[in-house]
Amino acid sequence: MSGGEPAPGEGIHQEAEAAEHSRVTQVAGDYEEHHHTYVREWQYLRAVGIDAGEIALVDSEYVHAEPVGELEGQVARATRLLKGPEGGQHSVAVLTGAAGSGRRTTALRVLRDVGVKGDNIRSLVLDWDRPRTEQIPSTPDHGFILDLSEYSTLPADFYQGVSSYQKDSAVGGAYLVILTTAEAWRPSTLASVPRIDHVQPSAIEVARAHLRYVKPDRLEWFADGTDLAELLGPTTRPADAVRLARIVAESAPGGEQNAKSEFENWQDHLTLWFNEHEGVEHLRDRALLIATALLEGLPAGVVMAAADKLFNLVEGILPPGGPLAGPDLKVRLDNVGANRVGDDGLSLSKDRHGLHEAVLSHVWSQRPPLREVLLRWASDITAQGGVAGKYRERVAEAITRLAAGPGGEAVLGIVKEWTAMDSPAHRRLAVGVLENTATHPRIGVVVRKYLYDTAKQKNLAEAQATTVAEVCAGNLGRAFPRVALTRLRLLASRADRRGTAAVAQAIRTMAEKPGLRNLVLSEIVGWAEDGDDQIRQAGATAFLALASLAGEHPIALALVGEPGEVEPAVEDGLFVRGWRAAWRHASDNAVESLAAWLDSSAVPENQCLDIAEAVLKGTVGDAGVSNLLVGEAGVTTSAGIHRRRILLDRLLPSAPPEPTPATAVGSSPATPPSGAADAASA
Repeated sequence: MSGGEPAPGEGIHQEAEAAEHSRVTQVAGDYEEHHHTYVREWQYLRAVGIDAGEIALVDSEYVHAEPVGELEGQVARATRLLKGPEGGQHSVAVLTGAAGSGRRTTALRVLRDVGVKGDNIRSLVLDWDRPRTEQIPSTPDHGFILDLSEYSTLPADFYQGVSSYQKDSAVGGAYLVILTTAEAWRPSTLASVPRIDHVQPSAIEVARAHLRYVKPDRLEWFADGTDLAELLGPTTRPADAVRLARIVAESAPGGEQNAKSEFENWQDHLTLWFNEHEGVEHLRDRALLIATALLEGLPAGVVMAAADKLFNLVEGILPPGGPLAGPDLKVRLDNVGANRVGDDGLSLSKDRHGLHEAVLSHVWSQRPPLREVLLRWASDITAQGGVAGKYRERVAEAITRLAAGPGGEAVLGIVKEWTAMDSPAHRRLAVGVLENTATHPRIGVVVRKYLYDTAKQKNLAEAQATTVAEVCAGNLGRAFPRVALTRLRLLASRADRRGTAAVAQAIRTMAEKPGLRNLVLSEIVGWAEDGDDQIRQAGATAFLALASLAGEHPIALALVGEPGEVEPAVEDGLFVRGWRAAWRHASDNAVESLAAWLDSSAVPENQCLDIAEAVLKGTVGDAGVSNLLVGEAGVTTSAGIHRRRILLDRLLPSAPPEPTPATAVGSSPATPPSGAADAASA
C-alpha cells in the first residue's frame, strides 16, 4: 500500500456527515454546509464529535506549558496566528511533537480560544490510503483536528492542497489543526501555514488538573513527595499522567499502593509471584494463572479445563484421580490470587484492576519461547468443540493485546496459519484477531497492509480470500470503509474469482449501515466506470451484488430510497450509473438482475420504471433489451408483464409512423411493432 496507512479513529460520540451536494446532516438534526466543489458528501472524511466532558475539562483545567524566557506561549501564539490580522488570517495551524505529549488537548484549547463552540469541534477519522486534502471538510464555524502522527512523510500534493484548503476554509470561518511530528512536516515552499513546535506541560500538573476535574477529593494522593507523585517525572508523557489520574479516580479508598502497581502494570507484583512459584511443583499453578488471565470472568469449569490443556502442552502430567485429585478450588485460587465473581466466574482483576491483562503481557514479554505455545493453546481451546469454543471473541481480544506488544509478529504469523487451515473454527478465530488488530492504533497499519498484500497475492486460497472479505465487512469496514473497499476491490478484480461470494456479502453488509450506503455505492460505481478492464468488471459484479433482490430484506431497496424518493436527477444518479456500467460489462447478469426488478412487487412500480427507463434509454436496439422485454429473460409475474408493456412504450420512438396508403384512405391503424405485440400478449 503506497503512501502509508491511516491511523484508526477514536470512539464515536456523534457524527457529522455530509448530505446531497455538500450539505451535512448532523445526528442532532442540524444542517450545515461544506465548501468543496469537487467531492460529494460521502467523499469527506468522517468527522467525530468531541465528548462534552473533554471540552469542559480543557476549558477549566488546561495546563499551559511554561514559555521559555520572554517567548510567547504556544496556545497564545497559535490563537494569534489563526485569528489574524497580522499577515492576513490563517485557518490552518500545525502542531508538531511526539505522540502522547498533549498535542490533541492543546489543539482543543486553541480551537476554543479562537472562538469555536465545543459542539462544533470535530476529530477526523483517516479513512484513506493516502492523505488527500480534498477529503477534509470545511464546515463554516467549525474546527477540525487532523492527526497525521502515523505518517513519517507526507506527499507533495498534500502540502499544496493544504494551501488551497486554507484559502477556501478561511472564507467560512472553518479552522483546521494538524497534529504531526517535526520530522514528518517538511513542506519547504509548497505550503505556508503556521507551525508551532509543541512543548509538553508538566506531567504532575496534568495529573492534578485531571483529578481536580474528575475526583477532587483524591488530590492529596498527588501531594509532593508521595509515591504516586514521584511516578511522574519531568520526561513523563502527559498521556501517562492522565492514565495515572484515571487509575487513582477509579481506585478504592486507601488504594494508593494498588494504583501504583496498576500504573506499573503490576510489574513488581508479578515478578515476585513468579519468583515464588518458579519450581516444577508450581507449574500447574502457573497454568491456572495464565488461563484465568486469558479467560477473565468466565466460568470456573471452562478456566480450569483450559488450564489443564495448557499444563499438558508444556508436558505437565496431571495427577491420577481426575477431578478428585489435588486441592480444592479455593486453595488453588488463593495460590494464584484469583477470586470468585458472579455466579461461577473466576477473576484476577476483581481486587487488582487490570491484573489479568498484565499477566498475559508479563508472560509474553518474559518468556519468548512460550509465545507460540500460548497461541496454539488459544487456538486449541477455541476450536470446534474446544473448552472455550463459545468464547472465541473474548480470546481474540486478548490475543490482540499481545499482538500490540513486543514480539507481536508471532501473532500475525499464527493467524496466517489459522487462515489457511481447513477449519472453520480456526478461520473464525483468525477473523476475530484480524478484525481487532486492523483498527488498533499501534499495529493497525501493519495488519491493513497484510490484508492489502493478501488480497493481491497470486496463489490465494479460497479460505484466505474469504477471511479478508469478512474482516473488511466487520470492524475495518465500520471504522475505515474506504480502506476496506480498496481491499474488496482487489479481491473482486481477481481473475480466479477467489472469494467472490464473500466479497458480495461483505459489500452488502457494509451498505446495510445507513451512514455508509452512499459511500459504498459511489465507490463501487467508480470501479464500474474505471478505465481498467479488471476494475470495471469488479465494479459491475459488485454493483449487481448490491442490486440483488434476494433475501428477506434486500439492501437494494434501501439504496434507491423510500417510494417517491428516487434521486431527482435519475439519469445522473449513482444507482442508474451503476446499472448502466453493469449493462455494458456484465450484460447477461445485468439483464437477469433488471428482469427480477421488473417482476418484483416489492419495488414500487413508478420507481422501478423510472430507473429501468433511465438505464435502457438509447439502447433499444441491444440484444439484451430485446431479451429483457420480449425475449427469454423469463417474465414470472403479472406485474412483470404490465411493467414491460409500459417500459417498451416509453422506450420506443414517440413520433407517429409515416402514413401508408392504407391509413390514408381510412383503413385500420398500422400493426404495432412485433415486440410490443408480443409483450402485450405475453
